[in-house]
Amino acid sequence: MIKFIHLIIYILLYILIIPHSSAQNSPFPNNEILISDDTNIKSIDIININQNFALPYAKLGEQFSISFDDLDSDHKNYFYTVEHFDSNWEKSDIFDNDYIEGYNESEIRDYAYSFNSLKKYTHYSFKFPNSDMRVLVSGNYLLKVYLDDPDEPAFVRRLVIYEDIINIGAKVDRATIVQKRDFEHQIKLTLNHRNLNIDNPSVEIKVTIIQNNTWDNGIYDLKYQFLGNNTLIYNYNDRMNFNAGNFFYHFDTKSIQTAGLYTDFIRLEDIYNTFLYTNYPRNTDPYSSQQDYNGGFVLRSIDGGETETEGDYTKIHFSLKTNNEQFQNSSIFVYGAFNDWRLEEENRLKYNKQLDFYETSILLKQGYFDYKYVVFDNKDEEFLPDAISGSFYQTENNYSIIVYYKSMDSRFDRVVGFYQLRSQELF
Repeated sequence: MIKFIHLIIYILLYILIIPHSSAQNSPFPNNEILISDDTNIKSIDIININQNFALPYAKLGEQFSISFDDLDSDHKNYFYTVEHFDSNWEKSDIFDNDYIEGYNESEIRDYAYSFNSLKKYTHYSFKFPNSDMRVLVSGNYLLKVYLDDPDEPAFVRRLVIYEDIINIGAKVDRATIVQKRDFEHQIKLTLNHRNLNIDNPSVEIKVTIIQNNTWDNGIYDLKYQFLGNNTLIYNYNDRMNFNAGNFFYHFDTKSIQTAGLYTDFIRLEDIYNTFLYTNYPRNTDPYSSQQDYNGGFVLRSIDGGETETEGDYTKIHFSLKTNNEQFQNSSIFVYGAFNDWRLEEENRLKYNKQLDFYETSILLKQGYFDYKYVVFDNKDEEFLPDAISGSFYQTENNYSIIVYYKSMDSRFDRVVGFYQLRSQELF
């Protein structure tokens, strides 16, 4: 009798919860978890050791290598911990020992002082997971690095740890809607869950799609459109679309002695100052393909020695020549993986009336960096990532597909599928 009642409840739930997409396009999803980095913290670098990529994704059992510099150039007792989050980046209602085996915090013991550099710093590094802190379950994780109190971290970063249980088939096309074909990409997706027993996929499965590893313009909480034999099909005309954007601006400071790619000149004061060529809007220019890292960066010095401790810092001077009247009620930011795709005061451009352009300067370690200019409309509180660069369907982008699963009797979301694809292969 009890089993019959449970069956009736499941049938009612399935009828009431009709499969549909409740996809959310939120410029800054739950951004209250992303506190600003301490001003003395620079060059935070997260690399998947097993894949040798600077990506915040790892398969369960793989390791991240995490490093950063402290510009105070002394030794501090930094610690780190991780917290498990659900698909919407809300903290999971579970205990530490539900997702971590071993200690729930650990000290960062590997550090070294810089040398042969004008800017002094201390370089810290650690690997996670490790023998002290083993991850038991997949999911979204928030990494916290702190001194005394994990609630007052020096910095935080998002990590995704996944399982390969669901097979993902995906492709990128130009938008189906004619009016959007010139500037949007459309994702089509099929999930095969032969290896996972799903009772109610409308409730238990959620899909997130991220473009170029930035969560700001991600598509969240996607529900399947069609149901097949152990398959879930997502084939919407407009709910899985992204502005294709444009190639990123970039610069090269791997050698700090001579002007590199897109560098106008270098001036030595107490530290090196690197002045980039002035940029101009490209939203009305014809599309021109250039190779980029899709907003990423690589820390590297070719001036000799190890980049980790001998790479120097230079103040990068950005400038953008554009119509000031057009952006009087807006803020313009320089934006990329180097600052974790944040819109903060340090990377906000100010209008220089005398020189008639927007400018800002940011202290960065030697390397290769992608960046773009984005706009935040202060009046309408709207994020406009392509207002300056424009959007063209020919642009190559990386798309990350993350599949979350929470069974009817579970208390947390697992990541049971992960897949990355590039739009370049299609255009």
